[in-house]
Amino acid sequence: MPTARSRLRGFTLIELLVVIAIIAILIGLLLPAVQKVREAAARMQCQNKMKQIGLAIHNYENAYGKLPPAGTGYSWCASAAGGPGDARIFNSNGLVLLLPYLEQDALFRRFNLNEASARTGVANPSPWQNNNATITSVVGDPTTNGNGVAAFTVVPGFLCPTDPTPATGRLAGIHYGPGGDGSTLQGAATNYDFVTSDTDFSTCNNWRTAGARRRMFRENSTTRITDITDGTSNTFAVGETTKWHSNGAAFAWGYRTWVMSGVDPGTSDAGINLWHLPNVHPTWQNPPYLPVPGRIRTWWAAAGSLHTGGCNFVMGDGSVRFVSESTASTTLEAMCTIGGGETLNLP
Repeated sequence: MPTARSRLRGFTLIELLVVIAIIAILIGLLLPAVQKVREAAARMQCQNKMKQIGLAIHNYENAYGKLPPAGTGYSWCASAAGGPGDARIFNSNGLVLLLPYLEQDALFRRFNLNEASARTGVANPSPWQNNNATITSVVGDPTTNGNGVAAFTVVPGFLCPTDPTPATGRLAGIHYGPGGDGSTLQGAATNYDFVTSDTDFSTCNNWRTAGARRRMFRENSTTRITDITDGTSNTFAVGETTKWHSNGAAFAWGYRTWVMSGVDPGTSDAGINLWHLPNVHPTWQNPPYLPVPGRIRTWWAAAGSLHTGGCNFVMGDGSVRFVSESTASTTLEAMCTIGGGETLNLP
């Protein structure tokens, strides 16, 4: 009779290897599905955050009778910041004005709206710009008025969970920080910003004279809902971007400085998810430069995300639409303007 010990038999090495191989195959089959589920959840969360921003914009419009500006009083464009006869510099971002409608009233009260949010770029204008106006003054000092410190606050409602780049760490120094040269202040990034025009970088107050080609939001803009003759459901209001711009740094939600004019998918170098743009500079051709998804390398008003195939936009009516990266540049430009009169067929 066999003993109890002899009847107990363990797995052979071959059997163990087979089991391990089966488990590895199952994991390989399940992992893409799990990743898709995670991305779907992150994309939905991102869209919900953008929906809240869209509602905040309309709540602001209900309270003030006009939409918030994308920002006010830029110091780094080639004409007087505020307009004719007005060279007051604020370098503000209109996202700050939405804080009370995003359950961030305590943070909003930390900002002094009567003074500048950043001083970057004043002392060192770009050598290729034609600064034909004298910049007289920055209104107040963001290093002491509290605005520069408040801008370092990370606001979860401005961050897309799909983008893993930290919200802090890149927005510092003379060009990208709120304090300018010699300051240790830095800002917190946003994945969402107003759809504007990258020409705000070269010329101040384009919104005043843009006519039918206006965007809903630009520097010192005062758009009313009735101005959007193309229809609010056909007009971009807010777009996605990444927290890492290889040509630049990123967008700060609390202020605007060098090249932080807003998201523009429709003007020069139009498009979505452009990880490499050779015509930015001849030495950035491939090779040696390689595209890095998540680090947009375009002119500075880049639209994009780490969602597969495109990015989200808040429309003028507050809805959120996912727009394919294959959308024609002419269509994107038409979706940016408020009175172009185009007939659109957005994919």
